[in-house]
Amino acid sequence: MTSASNHGPSATGGIAAPSPLAATMDSRAQTATGLAVVGAGGMVLSFDIPLIELSESGFWTVLCLRGIMTSVVALLIWAADRMLRGRKIPLIPGRIGALVTFIFCFANAGFVLSIYLTNPANVVFILAFNPVFAALFGWLIAGERPSRTTLLVIPVTIVGVAMIIGSGLETGNWIGDLVALATACLIALALTLARRSRQDFRYTSAIAAIGPSIVALPFFAGTGLESETFGWLFLNGAVVIPLAMILLAAGPLFVPAPLVSLAYLLETVFAPIWLWMLFGDRPTNLALCGGALIVAALLVQSLASLAGSNSNGAPAKLG
Repeated sequence: MTSASNHGPSATGGIAAPSPLAATMDSRAQTATGLAVVGAGGMVLSFDIPLIELSESGFWTVLCLRGIMTSVVALLIWAADRMLRGRKIPLIPGRIGALVTFIFCFANAGFVLSIYLTNPANVVFILAFNPVFAALFGWLIAGERPSRTTLLVIPVTIVGVAMIIGSGLETGNWIGDLVALATACLIALALTLARRSRQDFRYTSAIAAIGPSIVALPFFAGTGLESETFGWLFLNGAVVIPLAMILLAAGPLFVPAPLVSLAYLLETVFAPIWLWMLFGDRPTNLALCGGALIVAALLVQSLASLAGSNSNGAPAKLG
């Protein structure tokens, strides 16, 4: 990422430095742009699961075709990015990149599987637990001690997840809830390893979607296309996921990381609303309470991190 010092005019060459008012206006414009970008990314991502549900597709169809479409579009974007920048951008950076890609392969498969094994809204709520796993892995792997706020948030979110899984025991969906929890753990592990390596991993998760697709290909060939409305699945894999990936990856260029994390909470809030409006698919009261607890706790964590970011004059890392 280009540092802020490289954007302004040089102090030499007789060019006057910008006034404090102009700098403030530029900062506000940059923040407004960043909020629009990450907000749009979070809202686009909130349509991921609803589009899969609208397509009424079989498991092997979604696992195979969604991954292929996402990976192909990501490759095209990567190629265009290389051409525009005029320099090499690795798809899978080194050995750690291969490990992160391998982990993301299982995370992609776990995400799709969990949708078919439990209430989709439960999946969204449980995946929001990912930042807590990331904070724990950051502590264990990178020695990054979580902030006091994060240490207070962790037990609250654990209670929230326990409430959701408890609701699954009532409805018989607890296996799907556990798969979603394992998926959140895998995503957090991959992100922690990626952050520690300080390499560019912006395309890795999308490219990793091809792994489960290859495994699913023989099963898809056996069952054939199982989709009542394939257009919705195409919109999901070829447009929604790549677009959300681009917008959210661009977010840290404009705003601190805590604001980007808040954009991900938009999916947690709105995806269950879309599912309820479209399908009348309402989680149990216990699951709703657990989800609300997770969202509230992570909102507090993000706002606390953002406050720390503003006081230090630099973006703060979550966890």
